[in-house]
Amino acid sequence: MRPTIIDADTGRTLWRVADCAAHCGISDATWRSYARKNMPPPPVAHLDPRIPLWDAQAVQDWHAGRPGAAKV
Repeated sequence: MRPTIIDADTGRTLWRVADCAAHCGISDATWRSYARKNMPPPPVAHLDPRIPLWDAQAVQDWHAGRPGAAKV
């Protein structure tokens, strides 16, 4: 089973670190490093203070425009 997080207000799919990293073909640690450097879009919500969530479409758009990124 692979649960999906959907924002009740907007209907948008939200991704955790692992989801973002998998889409971009990078490790979780690399995604966290990018996030610390404010490279991808910022998280749009948190499940708790330690679990940030990103808008899946924003991550997909960011990745598609990333120079040299392997396209998934």
